[in-house]
Amino acid sequence: MSPIPVYRPPKVPAGPDKPSLLRYLRTVVDNPVAGIPAAAYREPIALRVLPVATMAFVTGPDLVEEVLVKRAADFPKSRIDGRLFRPALGDGLLTAVGDDWRWKRRLIAPYFSPAALARSVPDMVAPFRVLAEDWRSHGPGAAIDVSPAMTSATFQVICRTLFAGREEVDFAVLSAAIDAYLEPSPWIMGLASLNVPAWVPHPGRSRMLRARDRLRSMVGALVAARRRSGGAADDICGDLMRARDPETGRTLSDRDMVDMLLTMITAGHETSAQGLTWALFCLAEQPELQAELAAEVARVVGDRSVEAADLARLATVEAFLRETLRLFPPAPLLTRRTTRPETLAGRPLKPGTIVFIPIYAIHRHQRLWPDPDRFDHTRFLGDTAKRIPRTAYMPFGAGPRVCVGATFAMMEMVAALATLLQHVRFATVERTRCEPIHRITLRPKGGMVLKTTSAPTK
Repeated sequence: MSPIPVYRPPKVPAGPDKPSLLRYLRTVVDNPVAGIPAAAYREPIALRVLPVATMAFVTGPDLVEEVLVKRAADFPKSRIDGRLFRPALGDGLLTAVGDDWRWKRRLIAPYFSPAALARSVPDMVAPFRVLAEDWRSHGPGAAIDVSPAMTSATFQVICRTLFAGREEVDFAVLSAAIDAYLEPSPWIMGLASLNVPAWVPHPGRSRMLRARDRLRSMVGALVAARRRSGGAADDICGDLMRARDPETGRTLSDRDMVDMLLTMITAGHETSAQGLTWALFCLAEQPELQAELAAEVARVVGDRSVEAADLARLATVEAFLRETLRLFPPAPLLTRRTTRPETLAGRPLKPGTIVFIPIYAIHRHQRLWPDPDRFDHTRFLGDTAKRIPRTAYMPFGAGPRVCVGATFAMMEMVAALATLLQHVRFATVERTRCEPIHRITLRPKGGMVLKTTSAPTK
């Protein structure tokens, strides 16, 4: 097999190390990930000192380990997280803290065990088989925006998982509300990082609040209907309604249920959708590698549906997805804060300093990755993958608050990509654009138009 040509996908330019206050805010409002200073791509820690705030961008694996893993309790989530997520998600897994977070995590963890996830694989595969057939029906060379298609398919997966396939949530309305809620989010990131009070208005604030109300109203109506039915259905939603914390006997209130379901619905499909969108772009840009992956799928799966036992054997497909998530991490920035005077890598930090964990920069750090901007899926094959420090590669976070659905997301993406490759091939067209834009997750600005063609028959 001929070697795969060198490919370096477009990237977000690094921000200045010492911007003016106005330039910083303008950059973050336009694209928050572009506000990561250039020093964060080459140093273990980079400080940004502005007249109203000091920020620390922590990228060294040992320092990240200290902040997210070893001393996680000393570096709680920042006010940015609270302002971004709590209005819509309440005290779900993403936003709850302390004992409230721990008991809710205990309740949900069994649904993400290996045995439970293996049973979910048919539900992961089915929406993508339907999608592939739909794309094939458009005829060869059809130009399709794959971004909303990935969002729709992953939404169906999470709904099959939570609600046993029942159509209890209107995807179109919910998706529009999520987009409306996320669009003004950079204003919150910029203003909160500059210590501007939460009550200060910003563009899109009213639209964001209306979207919040729609989201909570929709899911609240679902929970109320389930309660009125006299018996919760036999699915994860129903199980959660009946569940009791084994340590305290506590059950989830209606408000808790709305918080938990909204968190799982939004986080459970958004990260996978964006990861798959970028994966299809990277496939389209590398036809030789696309052929290699398709050959692996044909060898392992053949013409039947992808099954749970196949996933571990699709090593190249998984490595390809992991490299995609390195270069296009769905959540490119995490934030924490100091609660007392701290010293990291000899740098003193005052209480209340915002600590950014810039996943995007860590994944492209000059000291952590050979030729960091090059797409090289072999980084995640064999012994090479074992040498990667756990806090140098964090598409789903790290430490106690690592995403509970990380394994689910990887299984879903491997199953989805393998299913699509059984039926479809992808190529770029003149309309294809690759401009990553940060709206909580890393999305392609303006969508992702690709050419789809039926896979060759044997």
